Amino acid sequence: MEGLDSIFSVSKEETLQKVQQQPYAKKDLRNWPRIWAVGGGKGGVGKSLISANFSWLLAQEGKRVLAIDLDLGGSNLHTCLGVNPPRYGLGDWIHRRTDNLFDLATPTAQPGLMMISGSSDPLSVTSQMEERKKDLFSELTNLPFDEIVLDLGAGSTALTIDFFNCADEGILSILPEPTSVENAYRFIRMAYYRKLLLCPELKNFMPVIEEGADTKNTLGVRSPSDLKEIISRLDPVAGEVFERELAKIKPNIVVNQVRTSQDIEIGKSICGVCRRYFGINARYAGYIDYENSVWKAVRMKRPAVAEFPRSILAARISRLTKALLGEESAIFPR
Repeated sequence: MEGLDSIFSVSKEETLQKVQQQPYAKKDLRNWPRIWAVGGGKGGVGKSLISANFSWLLAQEGKRVLAIDLDLGGSNLHTCLGVNPPRYGLGDWIHRRTDNLFDLATPTAQPGLMMISGSSDPLSVTSQMEERKKDLFSELTNLPFDEIVLDLGAGSTALTIDFFNCADEGILSILPEPTSVENAYRFIRMAYYRKLLLCPELKNFMPVIEEGADTKNTLGVRSPSDLKEIISRLDPVAGEVFERELAKIKPNIVVNQVRTSQDIEIGKSICGVCRRYFGINARYAGYIDYENSVWKAVRMKRPAVAEFPRSILAARISRLTKALLGEESAIFPR
């Protein structure tokens, strides 16, 4: 992109040098980034809050981190990270004004953490992103980072679900209220069927899967897990593929804006339903208390863990980060 490097001047060059020279911090010794996707069944559930603070803490641990705003048209991750609205964003890559995602990366105040803003023209980029989603993940795996955090758009669109399913780890943020819980189940159900429908080895069973996805189906499928029994009876090998694909869906549940002990228990209930109803091995990674420091940090355009490092909120997010990384036990492990 012409003139892009000059916009970031020395700051970006210095950040790039640090990112490239910093050794990998991952314990599994992979030489490609681990990709995290943060989603939710509706807007306002705290996806950007989790994405910003999680990314910040990962960088504080010495990891090379890239946070990407995939909420096309509703981008605000840059504000949560204390970055002025970038002149260029993901839409420029989608429209092929640049072929290199790193050209779009903007430094943050936290060393080791960079971000890519979303797009301000959702009508023109959403359909094109659908065509380029495979290209996006292919390029992400070649970027010089340890961890990449995707702040997904609101809702359960097919594109959002595909990003969630393609990530190495998925984080699902839920509020302790009926509408959010209902939409979370819809999100998980959509992830379940999208994973199966996009599996090439199950293409001969697409009519069965599509019929089973209909709540008024004629196959006798009362729950998604019933579908596995039907396909296994039709073809044991396909049943094994079915089982393998489901094993890849391992959402990390986070309950946000917790006020009571009953709110905390919602996460355990959701994990239990995932196991019994979907056959999915979900993990209750942690919860975040309802606290005034959240809106104060947003108004100050800073991550809460940076602005209020001694707050209960910061402690909860720090514990959540350790649980997600496997350094501390989750509330309800897989």
